[in-house]
Amino acid sequence: MFDNNINNYVLKVELAKCFGNLGTVYLAQHRPTRQHVAVKKFLVEDLKNDITYVMDEAKHLREFDHPNILSYHTAFVHNLDLYFVLPLMCYGSCRDTMSNYFEVGFPEPILVCILRDVLQGLMYLHWKGYIHRSIRASHVFLNETRAVLGGFRVCTSFLGEGKRIRNLHELPPHSVKSLNWLAPEVLAQNLTGYTEKSDVYSLAMTAYELANGVEPYSNIMATLILAEKLKRGVYLPMLLDASTIPSEDTQSNEVDTPWRQIYGAKRFSDALHNFAEKCSERDPKNRPNTSALLSHPVFKLVAHTNIREQLTLHCIQTVDFDSIQDSDINLTDGFSQMRMDAGGSFEWDFDES
Repeated sequence: MFDNNINNYVLKVELAKCFGNLGTVYLAQHRPTRQHVAVKKFLVEDLKNDITYVMDEAKHLREFDHPNILSYHTAFVHNLDLYFVLPLMCYGSCRDTMSNYFEVGFPEPILVCILRDVLQGLMYLHWKGYIHRSIRASHVFLNETRAVLGGFRVCTSFLGEGKRIRNLHELPPHSVKSLNWLAPEVLAQNLTGYTEKSDVYSLAMTAYELANGVEPYSNIMATLILAEKLKRGVYLPMLLDASTIPSEDTQSNEVDTPWRQIYGAKRFSDALHNFAEKCSERDPKNRPNTSALLSHPVFKLVAHTNIREQLTLHCIQTVDFDSIQDSDINLTDGFSQMRMDAGGSFEWDFDES
């Protein structure tokens, strides 16, 4: 349905920069179908050696077919530019949605719906013999109906030379930026290696990020994060609510004093606390896999609702993209850089490096 003719796409407005500012994501409209899409554009010359990561991601996405995994419609080269045409994620990433609407974290029903969708995508991914290795809020996107897992630039396969490899050992590329979310066994770099259960640990760190509105280990130096994860440190991320918020006379690396009253007014269910604790088990042998987690009692809380219903309850509606007319934007041959005001900073965080 979507062709490889750049003249059939009206690039309306810039949504975000991506991949270390080497690429740009645009809101676009496909002229023949009038459908709105996202177009990711790279100047091939700027990518240089990094083009392998971009092409690897495209190769991975071509192999996946699941409603909770990001797909792309087509990819093509025009002149010196590389284009990817993707479904439009109308709410952007979870990190964007928190910045715009939920500064101190998602309400529990929305959070659990997101976790359920990501788990379903992860279970499919692991069944296909892949491991993600970069799960975090900025790599989980929200469309009108569900959460979708993206950020596959460092995804890798357990399958090699016609057989399945039991454990991986190499540190993922660009791992410094994912340090807060990576599992201890990934960082250990020992002979034991790591498996797809490392993704489950990263999901736990993402759950803390989505619940609290801040990254896990956000106020700790990188070297200390390594020590905490590898040597059973005293600091552990947690869901911040009335049952866990430190008192004012207790030092905390997770939350500053002005936010204590806000977090203290929140209350997450025991089931959600239990889910996060199980996923963040330091020993992967004690960490459940994705199929076991999908039967966790926490998901009974959202058995009869979905992300669309929950966002509507909070009066959050999608942007009317049809109301953005070409005449409203000063389009030039080079598609000058612009941003769209959607009641807040609307942007996709595609920085998957």
